[in-house]
Amino acid sequence: MTRRNKPGRYAAIITRVNRTLTGWLNYYRYIRSDATLKKLDGWIRRKLRAIKLKQLKRNYTTAKFFIRHDVAEYQAWLGALSGVGYWRKSAMPESHQAMNLQWFKEQGLISLSRRWRDLKEIP
Repeated sequence: MTRRNKPGRYAAIITRVNRTLTGWLNYYRYIRSDATLKKLDGWIRRKLRAIKLKQLKRNYTTAKFFIRHDVAEYQAWLGALSGVGYWRKSAMPESHQAMNLQWFKEQGLISLSRRWRDLKEIP
């Protein structure tokens, strides 16, 4: 579902991920702690960052994406021109600054731990 080479628009990927995560969380809604959900949230966001970086393809478009999302120009180019792969780039501070929690919220990604807390409030 989240393979980097799987074709599709980013919004469609997030929709598929949300549908699966919602179903999975409804099945496991009676867990006692959300510590595992927080780790899983972080891994999913990192995977989606790697997919977005792969879709940007070139260093120039990656740097412009970072700059457009409030990363300093020097840092943006430093992150874009690093010679590491997409998975390692997805853990860089530049990627985290450009694609932060607010950005994922705007893209429509649900948070497992937040959703779990909402489910727990229901009597």
